[in-house]
Amino acid sequence: MERPRYGAVIRAYQCTPLLEEVVKGLRAQTAPPEHILIVDSSGSAETAAEFENLGAIVVPYPEGDFNYSRAINVGAVANPSPLTLIISSHVLLGAELIERGWCDAQARGLEIVYWLPPNPGQVGDLSYVLDRKNFDGRNGISNTAALIPTQRIIDRPYREEVFSAEDQEWSRYYYKAFGRGSWRVETPEMRYLNPNHGEDVWSHEKLLNEELAIGHFVNRRLIMPDRIIARILRGVLATVRRRPERAKMHFGMARALFIANFKQPAAQSRYF
Repeated sequence: MERPRYGAVIRAYQCTPLLEEVVKGLRAQTAPPEHILIVDSSGSAETAAEFENLGAIVVPYPEGDFNYSRAINVGAVANPSPLTLIISSHVLLGAELIERGWCDAQARGLEIVYWLPPNPGQVGDLSYVLDRKNFDGRNGISNTAALIPTQRIIDRPYREEVFSAEDQEWSRYYYKAFGRGSWRVETPEMRYLNPNHGEDVWSHEKLLNEELAIGHFVNRRLIMPDRIIARILRGVLATVRRRPERAKMHFGMARALFIANFKQPAAQSRYF
């Protein structure tokens, strides 16, 4: 089976040691990218030069507020390869993951594969087909690390009004439009090292944005009264446990989810 021919699209606004490690890791893949494209939202000539020094093609982000969907779209349009690897600037992948994941997907007649870290308590890898039957609005194709045919993104770009969880809205479209699934891989060989949101640090604003976007654009069931009540109860429990920040988060989410039933939410993609 042929190795995947792809360009890696990374969204970044600063050249960090971790980004350098991400680029190095991509080049060390058994199936390395034909191109590495960095969508540069820094607005800085100095930062752009640092990206170029990594050997990347620098794709300037258009003027205006940062938007995840727009960044992916301009990166895909600039990518000359038949496949696009959308990958976070905080993700490190094991050296064989891309080639192995692509071959496993192709063997099942699939054209999209994506990777996620393992769930707590999970031992080893867990891989399976994710399609309309088991898609719940949260578990679809993840833009943290996903290999997708470039033309699919160009033909139907990510919607810019979906300010967060844009990958889940696109997943819903894909599963419905093509009637086929994607190959999901949960593995400890995928490391998500976001300094602003992860195992040790979490962002209230990111969580809220994702809940709102998924509830309004992907799965309306998630903003129904029973879910709002559940959030309120979790806020009460956090208050009893003297965890004021968690309580504030749950009460804030309950309020925002209630409003989302009557008004389309709007927020900035950048949460830090």
